[in-house]
Amino acid sequence: MKQRSMRFAIFIVVLMLSISPVSAFADDIKNPAPFSITSGLNIDEEETQEATFDDSRMVYGETLPFADITVTVSRMNWDGSMLEEYHDDFEVGSLGIFSMSFPLNMGTNYIKITVTDEEYDVATYSYELKRKPQSVKDELKNMIALPGLMPKHK
Repeated sequence: MKQRSMRFAIFIVVLMLSISPVSAFADDIKNPAPFSITSGLNIDEEETQEATFDDSRMVYGETLPFADITVTVSRMNWDGSMLEEYHDDFEVGSLGIFSMSFPLNMGTNYIKITVTDEEYDVATYSYELKRKPQSVKDELKNMIALPGLMPKHK
């Protein structure tokens, strides 16, 4: 009887250990540094890809006074690896308001903004911004889109 209860206890312990959540390697951000963009990037639409014809982007926002911001603009290489095209580090002023400008390459630009402050956890925000050629903009300007009207081919 003693051996049977010992086996049962070992079985229960092994069962509990196998189904209990293990989060030893999880890196949760519990207290991210406050960050908001007021103009230049859509912070609410991180999943969607924004398009532009401009060769640079000006971004305005607010965060903690004297926080450090790192901006990285990358593009995907032919083999799928990320190639860093632009990198800048700066400190926000005493009012917590910042502005930054960064160049954009043709195609998809992967923008990563990291905010660091001593009292908060590091917060990283990612965006995709696709730069299209100026010729596409010129074609769109010359188009007339009316329902039911078919374009004439020459």
